[in-house]
Amino acid sequence: MRSLLAAILSLFLPPRGAHRAPGVAVFPTACPGVSAHRTRPHPADVILVDGLPLVRPYLAVWERERDARERRQLQRERRRAAVLATLGQDYVPTEAAA
Repeated sequence: MRSLLAAILSLFLPPRGAHRAPGVAVFPTACPGVSAHRTRPHPADVILVDGLPLVRPYLAVWERERDARERRQLQRERRRAAVLATLGQDYVPTEAAA
């Protein structure tokens, strides 16, 4: 029974794997001269990097703005500490106090 089913399937299905005859198109095309190679659709979470930057521009801009904001905050902390030092007071930043 299994060999009969295999014989029937071999008539309708193309051969698979390493035993496929060389030069035989898996999906024959109706138009001559058109390649029988078909591209598989990629899942939505796969990002093809051909021709795309490795880092998204919006991520680079966000990181640049975050770094600039942190630099401005650090400069404010230094200025506040310098002003309070001239008045004879110690200044401990909120991050260091926690």
